[in-house]
Amino acid sequence: MKRYKTATGSSIESITYPKKIHFKEFDLNNGLHCILHKDNRNPIVNVTVAYKVGSKDENVNKKGIAHLFEHLMFQGSDNVKKNEHFNYVMKSGGVCNAFTMHDMTVYFELMPSNSFEISLWLESERMNSLNISEDNLLNQKNVVIEEKKQIHDNAPYGTTIKNIFENIFRGSGYESAVIGEVSDINSFSSEEAMNFHNNYYSPENSVLMVSGDIDYDNAEKLIRKYFTGIEKQNTIIRKKNNIVCLSEDIDLQVYDNVQLSFLNLCYQIPPIGNKSNYSLDYLGEIIANNKSSRLYKKLVYEKKFLKSIKAVKYELEDAGIFLLRAMINPGVDVEDIKNEIFKVINDLAEQGCTDEEFQKVKNQIEFDNTVKHIKLQNISIETIFNYHYFKDTNRINSEMNKYLSVTKQDIKNSVNDFIKNKNKLILTYLPKN
Repeated sequence: MKRYKTATGSSIESITYPKKIHFKEFDLNNGLHCILHKDNRNPIVNVTVAYKVGSKDENVNKKGIAHLFEHLMFQGSDNVKKNEHFNYVMKSGGVCNAFTMHDMTVYFELMPSNSFEISLWLESERMNSLNISEDNLLNQKNVVIEEKKQIHDNAPYGTTIKNIFENIFRGSGYESAVIGEVSDINSFSSEEAMNFHNNYYSPENSVLMVSGDIDYDNAEKLIRKYFTGIEKQNTIIRKKNNIVCLSEDIDLQVYDNVQLSFLNLCYQIPPIGNKSNYSLDYLGEIIANNKSSRLYKKLVYEKKFLKSIKAVKYELEDAGIFLLRAMINPGVDVEDIKNEIFKVINDLAEQGCTDEEFQKVKNQIEFDNTVKHIKLQNISIETIFNYHYFKDTNRINSEMNKYLSVTKQDIKNSVNDFIKNKNKLILTYLPKN
């Protein structure tokens, strides 16, 4: 057992590890899987609904409907007027939001515990019916297109994620950006939107999680009250998501309205849950993700070649990406940065990491994975993911053991298996002028 304490001596010092998280699970007759987690320390409840539909389920020339639906789900239903979803939540003292991924779409409310029944009613309403009028559809198309322009098309380096997924997962369901394409978004009809809702937004294709200040029996009673009557015919036919390994390096240069060059080295890695991915988290910390990491210390602090360096890992159901992102200072040659990064990778592949590096990162990962479970919403999202990907809610209690079982040899093996001399996407943003 370990006891953690922040530098300021805050409440984290009272957290002990391991702390087992308990669940109650049951299924409704309509196929809705329900997960309950009781935590009565604070008078709040998190209600999360995840639908197993994302951008990888979209048809060719219809890219963006999954994300468009994230917006449409707040436009009202049979008994909730347009934009009233937000009003009900805010007047109850809560907050709500949603996000769309390649593999799923997730909606959540964080409410005072004495008002969480409102969340169940709101979520059941928009699962059962949705106001997909031509006016609402046109309005949200314009909202999404404007979002695409602001965040992606016209923002510095805004097309980075689009270019990464488009090139590293060519021909797969992960090839397109979640935001979609303007021509496809404009082409959606109200009939197509209604069919999408009837098909994918069904109890059988979703998971409901209620966590926080609840009583198990009362929570189950309320869930049955609001969701039992929702009956939809699930006619989903899943397309096989074929991931093709890169046959050669892809070197893509983008000249953009930016001030600094931006280098992205992108490698294909195994799907979520693969044992190697745990050691790749260690790798990211050792080479880039803190001020004592090899690349940060050498290229940011000592040589001042870089403004920043970061390792990012994307884990998806059918594949993943290990990504090194370097923001390069003016006057520094991109090729020099590549060579410096490859030197560090090759050294790790041949010599491995030091005992000091390994223990420091191990301690940090253990601390981070413990502290994140202080937040109710983190527990809910992680549990939803665990059920979606593995049908195993209790995985949250064994995940830390998987990290702690990583060895120095595992890290060395992962570098050799997935990074050193492997085919990759080299995406570089360069100033136009």
